[in-house]
Amino acid sequence: MKTIKRIVLTGGPCSGKTTFTSRARQVFVERGYRVIIDNESATDLITGGISPATMGMYEFQKYCVALQLKKEELCYQAAQEIEGDKVLIFIDRGIFDDMAYVGEDSFRQILKGFDMKLEELNDRYDMVVHLVTSAKGKEEAYTLANNAARYETIDQAREMDDMALRAWDSHPNRVIIGNENEFEVKMIKAIQTVFEFLGEGTPVEKFNKYLIEVDDEVLAKFAQEANYSTSHIVQHYLRSENGYERRVRSRQSDDTVMYTYSEANYLNTNERIKTDSVITERQYKDYLHQADKDLNVLDKMRYSFIDDDLFYKLDVFNFDTTKGILSIDVPSDGRPIRIPDYVKVIKDVTGDINYKNYYLAKSQKY
Repeated sequence: MKTIKRIVLTGGPCSGKTTFTSRARQVFVERGYRVIIDNESATDLITGGISPATMGMYEFQKYCVALQLKKEELCYQAAQEIEGDKVLIFIDRGIFDDMAYVGEDSFRQILKGFDMKLEELNDRYDMVVHLVTSAKGKEEAYTLANNAARYETIDQAREMDDMALRAWDSHPNRVIIGNENEFEVKMIKAIQTVFEFLGEGTPVEKFNKYLIEVDDEVLAKFAQEANYSTSHIVQHYLRSENGYERRVRSRQSDDTVMYTYSEANYLNTNERIKTDSVITERQYKDYLHQADKDLNVLDKMRYSFIDDDLFYKLDVFNFDTTKGILSIDVPSDGRPIRIPDYVKVIKDVTGDINYKNYYLAKSQKY
């Protein structure tokens, strides 16, 4: 039986919504889900030349609601027709977010034009994840560089975050993810929260890593495991800008290709903020002109499966297909890690920087 869940992402500017959707698509697809992303309607309109500055906020929000309703309808129709029994629709800002900009009375008037009532909106969404803007507690990380339609100051970002909190206050299944921890921890916590809502084993995104021997027999055994999937990943590192580590990646699973752009910024020696965004094929190709010639292209096949609520992924790089790096979820309940009997471990490489992607791009050897 097919299950479709609609999950809203909300919060003030620079809260991590774009990075979350990019990572969530990868994480949930690897765990057997089909994922649909409904991008923010206000950004679509503003970048297309329709903005509050050209018509006023009330009229603009009517366009936002109209576009959002149509996009949500199309996404749900696609979810019903798409292959697979488990489908997630991640919605970057839901209709309640529009109310934050005009107030409840005016918003009720807007909804009346669509023959809708405010009280009906909560039923449209199964879950709401509020990512708190970095302008609250992580001011040093506040930036609008990843969204050309954004212009808000830190104070405005805080106010918008408060408005979103009030707008979604009535939803029965809302979670709020703050900035008490590092950005990476914030993203992991948000993804874990969705897994908990789905009633799935909750990944802690902490892996033990092993260098293993690889041959046709090992790959055939992987293919027999539950929720088995494969993907072809090609990763290019780009020339650094302002000290940022930058990369683009293409990831092909079945007949679907996803392109992502990532930046890593070190706030201090112990804390790194890595932002990810989904890009078009054309943008991906444009970025390739900025490739760092001192680093090699990483080309690998990823084989993954789930066993006893733990996630296993094997990366086999094209520079040596006789070996691979097997990563296994560290159980949150203290259970010992189970390495499949058919796997021959060469050595444990957990925590060894030489087996991180960046350093493998330098060395091209295990």
